[in-house]
Amino acid sequence: MNDKTLPVIDIAAREKEIVIGDVTYRLRYNFNAIAGFEEGTGINPAIQPIPPTLYNFMCLLYAGLRAHHPEVTIDVVMEWFNEANAAELCKLAYESFYGTLPEPKKDEGGEAPNPPSA
Repeated sequence: MNDKTLPVIDIAAREKEIVIGDVTYRLRYNFNAIAGFEEGTGINPAIQPIPPTLYNFMCLLYAGLRAHHPEVTIDVVMEWFNEANAAELCKLAYESFYGTLPEPKKDEGGEAPNPPSA
């Protein structure tokens, strides 16, 4: 991977359960979720990195909820964020979408390539 190539994201149908308060929600990240996120932010996370703003993380969480929890609105998601839990919810949204990125492929010598320098 060179410094202009983004990691390939398997977005066929990634799902994850999360707990907010005492309610368990199922997040589903598929093409519909990506399209919803792009519609709300103008960012396509399948082809470009998500700038780490609070609103982007709220939209990312909301996009994952839409398939299984259509009753949850973006306004409800925004109400979940507060000073005590915003960092935790941002991390949860990011990790739920990206999951564990695939390990870099090893080169012919058996070594993983060095990540690009910034």
